[in-house]
Amino acid sequence: MQSNACAAVLGLARLTLLEARRTAVGKAALAAIAIAVSLALFVDRIVLTDQERATVVTYAVIVRLAIVLILGQAIIANTVRDLNERIIDNFLALPLTRMQYVLGKWLGWTLVAVLCALSAGLPLFGFTSTPGRLPWTLSFAAEAVVVASLALVLALALGRIVTAVFAFCCLYLFARVSSMLVLLSVNMGANHGSLLDRFDARYVEFAGYLLPRMDRFAETAWLSGGPIRFGPDLLQGAIYVVLLGAVAHIELRRKQF
Repeated sequence: MQSNACAAVLGLARLTLLEARRTAVGKAALAAIAIAVSLALFVDRIVLTDQERATVVTYAVIVRLAIVLILGQAIIANTVRDLNERIIDNFLALPLTRMQYVLGKWLGWTLVAVLCALSAGLPLFGFTSTPGRLPWTLSFAAEAVVVASLALVLALALGRIVTAVFAFCCLYLFARVSSMLVLLSVNMGANHGSLLDRFDARYVEFAGYLLPRMDRFAETAWLSGGPIRFGPDLLQGAIYVVLLGAVAHIELRRKQF
């Protein structure tokens, strides 16, 4: 029985990979990488000093945002389609629980996310004098796993493409700038300001604790010779993925299929 469940989960993961191929997620990622390389080479032609550093940083910033948006949109659209067209009923008719269904989808999309992130890191290895290329690529792969998990949970919870994509963009943006918002709130009188200022600061600080520090993943400073801290990324990424799994379990128990 357990072997049948594992086979069903792996089969669903394989179907997810085929669905990603059918919807040209890989082609979209390759197109984004090509555009990012082109823009980075354009920057290389117009800057006068530190050309390689400017080129690498430009590429890293553009390709990271593009890959994240492609993954989020693809995962949300596919999952919402399964819910709206009742495709999920066909899977649940198999010897497959709801969490096993989510696990199969998560495995498939996680593999797609990792492949996209690794592909995005390959052009960096063309700059032989740039430090931190491998840590940046691996850290971006970890970030892509967290992003895929977040998109999957939002699609299951909200059930609408536009709403889920909007929530995904807002959460990702806040996760990237939350540390900066906390610092701004402190400097604007969180400790000695009015009651409303202190409430706003504590609210922003509390909200920041609910999301992973995305600004610590794949830092562009690593590509400029900055100190590399890879351990905290993996730890908080693993914790957040487990928490998202718990949220997905609660959401699936609430839904009626």
